[in-house]
Amino acid sequence: MFTTDNTTTEKTVKISAPFRLNAAQRKVMADGKFISTATPAGRQQGEYLYSATVTLLREDAAVYTSAPCWASVEVQ
Repeated sequence: MFTTDNTTTEKTVKISAPFRLNAAQRKVMADGKFISTATPAGRQQGEYLYSATVTLLREDAAVYTSAPCWASVEVQ
């Protein structure tokens, strides 16, 4: 449960893939719970780009995606 002494943090998740991804392949999860779905952000040099901004209750929370292993994922 969130209390006043907890610190929230915002992370941006970027996914880059050579093929289009469906919504099931763009899920963003933290600590095993679904948070958001990355939305299309355009194309660059033939790659499909997706992005999601998520707010986490803990700065050290583990962030995962359901992207295939051949997709590139970056969490900032």
